[in-house]
Amino acid sequence: MKNFNEFDIELVEKIVENTINNVTKGYVTKEELKKFIDFQLGEDFIKNTIQGHGYSKPHGYAGDYEIIDFIYTKKISKIPKYKPWDEYFHLQSAPRAVRNRKEYFKEQLFKILPNGGSLLNVASGPGRDLFEIYNKNPTYNLITTCVEMDKNAIEYAKKINKNNLFKIDFVNKNIFRFTTDKRFDMIWAAGLFDYFDDKAFILLLKRFREWINEGGEIIIGNFNEDYNPSRLYMEIFGDWYLNHRTDEKLVSLAKLSGFEESKIMVGREPENVNLFLHVRK
Repeated sequence: MKNFNEFDIELVEKIVENTINNVTKGYVTKEELKKFIDFQLGEDFIKNTIQGHGYSKPHGYAGDYEIIDFIYTKKISKIPKYKPWDEYFHLQSAPRAVRNRKEYFKEQLFKILPNGGSLLNVASGPGRDLFEIYNKNPTYNLITTCVEMDKNAIEYAKKINKNNLFKIDFVNKNIFRFTTDKRFDMIWAAGLFDYFDDKAFILLLKRFREWINEGGEIIIGNFNEDYNPSRLYMEIFGDWYLNHRTDEKLVSLAKLSGFEESKIMVGREPENVNLFLHVRK
């Protein structure tokens, strides 16, 4: 086997697969895995790969705005020996699904609000999706309210969207503490609800029901319980745990939140890793 200074995708794949196998079978503990990453791969690896970013969580939580934008932009390390790690990362189902999620959002937005309107974007992250929407459609009459708990994510998104800030209102709040008298034509929340248990899911969806206009649409993203080939990779290498749900579970939670079954549907992106609960008022 090549040494750790001669990475290629084949070696990275072997390391990842062997590690997942050893951890799931109990041959390697999480503490031993941490020692391997810290001392065998090293601090330079952690600082210069997406995998290292996910492992170290520099912003204090999994799935932060930077790693999401790394996924959106398919960032690759400029250090040759670490490039295969980023290339391998981007080939996995979950990152592909996250990129598809951005495209799904844009498609649904123009389908639901072809002439523009008001959007509530919850846990808005890096703002790359809004950048693409506004820059490629300068006459599109969309007014967006972004609610984001991480102030660094807001500053990052403001820089990306500096030419369109007159169309975007950023609110630095935990969504459970957010209140508003506004009503929106569409509410989008991807990359948030799969961090919640069912009780919190229902509580927040009920609030969304109060904030959506009659005839408006709410779309909630959630990782698919029935299909996510990247799940063990996310959990073991990134300590990134999500509450995966099935189509049926999402429909059930929407009904428990007060929505009529006839106004509920579930969509999916091409990877079938991300599901999207659609509910109309």
